[in-house]
Amino acid sequence: MLLSARDAGAVAQVAALAAALRDDPRLETTLVASPPAFDLLAAAGEQPVRFALPDGSTHVQAGGDPAPLLEAAQRMLATLDPDVVVTGISSLGVGIDEALLARAGGRPTFALQDFPGDANAIDGGLAERYFVRDEAAARLTRERWGVEATPVGSLRHACYAALDVPALRASVRQRLGAPRGRSVLGFFGQPVEIPGHEAAVGHLVQALAEREAKPLLVLREHPKSLGRREAHLAALRSTGVEVFDASEMSAAEPWLVACDLVTTCFSHCSLDYAFLSSLSPDPLGAVLFLMTTPESRAFLSEYAGLAVPDGVEQGLGLVARDPAEVLPLMDALLTPGGRREYHEASLLLPRGADIQVIVDAVLEAGHRHAGEAQS
Repeated sequence: MLLSARDAGAVAQVAALAAALRDDPRLETTLVASPPAFDLLAAAGEQPVRFALPDGSTHVQAGGDPAPLLEAAQRMLATLDPDVVVTGISSLGVGIDEALLARAGGRPTFALQDFPGDANAIDGGLAERYFVRDEAAARLTRERWGVEATPVGSLRHACYAALDVPALRASVRQRLGAPRGRSVLGFFGQPVEIPGHEAAVGHLVQALAEREAKPLLVLREHPKSLGRREAHLAALRSTGVEVFDASEMSAAEPWLVACDLVTTCFSHCSLDYAFLSSLSPDPLGAVLFLMTTPESRAFLSEYAGLAVPDGVEQGLGLVARDPAEVLPLMDALLTPGGRREYHEASLLLPRGADIQVIVDAVLEAGHRHAGEAQS
């Protein structure tokens, strides 16, 4: 079988599945990836095959010509000749995941969904079946795309069960030099192409400038947007806030778990924080979504079919819809009551993931395809 990833958001799921597939002697698995997923998978101990076009590019922007991408995927499929294709889901253009689905040539296809309701395709070439977190995500995916969707729990967060969350939090806060009583606020960026993203950064800067008690701020840029780091650092530091740059640290979880408040537009690292919170005996903090422009809200609706970021309806964060709401919501969420309410909501999240459901589905589809090819 062939397993692929392009986006950072797919890495944890793909790595978890790759390990399970390798452990099954009935399967021979090739993992292929392009940056940023390639670098993150390699750092996690995987040995992916690097995918790139002859000119070095790894994806095509929305509206661009996907022909070279499709040709490269076709060559890869012809060389490897897998019985089954399983992909991550990438966004903001198309890459190896979407090209493999579009050129699967009758092979069974599956995709691992990170954000509820999300799918991406070239010329309608969706996967036949999507593995999703829960029944709500399955319903949304079926309604939006007309495909099969199977809830399997959160592959992305299954590995968290091995973490000692309180010890990790204490260690990272000590490294940050955050004394007891000083708030740690994190800003977790997304690709700057997302409409309203840079405006949201500006609105956060404005709120921090107005806040008398300055938190210690952890900045973690998205791997696709490291070019904005210096500008963001300068703007944040201009408010008098001490900033720690965690943009190129290998994993997000240590920096998330150190935070009393996570801010982002709608990055799915907010759900990482929620699952970390669910494993802590005491409240960690809360999440504030900076959806401060009509453009960002419209993009979320188009991208995922959601009116609010994932988790909000379950009590896992508040949404600032206007720049003037950022500071008062920040203050409210940094209170003991705000943190306690978030923690209580996080305890209701599903535990574990049934990865064997995916392995069994891949095996069944692979045997079926191999039998059809021989007949």
